[in-house]
Amino acid sequence: MFIPTFISNAAFESARVRPRLFFYNGKLQTTPYSIGGANSLVGNSSSIYTLDRFPYVDHYTTGSVTDTPNADSKSLLFFNETPAYGVAPTGSLYTEYWSKYIGLLYNPKTRLIECSAVLPFATYVDLNLNDIIFFRGNHYHLRAINQYDLKTGECELQLLGPIINDALDNQYT
Repeated sequence: MFIPTFISNAAFESARVRPRLFFYNGKLQTTPYSIGGANSLVGNSSSIYTLDRFPYVDHYTTGSVTDTPNADSKSLLFFNETPAYGVAPTGSLYTEYWSKYIGLLYNPKTRLIECSAVLPFATYVDLNLNDIIFFRGNHYHLRAINQYDLKTGECELQLLGPIINDALDNQYT
């Protein structure tokens, strides 16, 4: 069975990694191997089982139970490593969810604006972080809502932007 291991230092000591998610990709074909014998924990101690498939778990999906990862596979990693079987996917969690935000964050024209607002409670519960907000003639990403007062609706907002119109047309539609 192939289960990825994580190395913590140059001496190849294994790292203690707590809960990890993996994709179960079915069973892969392999050269026949035997399980069993006199010290067997599987069934009768005199039984020997010959198997030609093993369970394959990985950070990448395969799309089918008899395939290996390819460029279109989904990834659970922020930076794709070379898989034991197949080809590393082109996309990752970073490219799927974070690349636009990080690109905006490090754009020299981007500013972090802190402002006060009065938001009705219905609007407050419908807002999601990273929503695009139109404020004073420009589009901004909503980065945070702080110190919301349930009685008056007053709060402190953090806005990231402005989002340039051509970038809005190309990346956020």
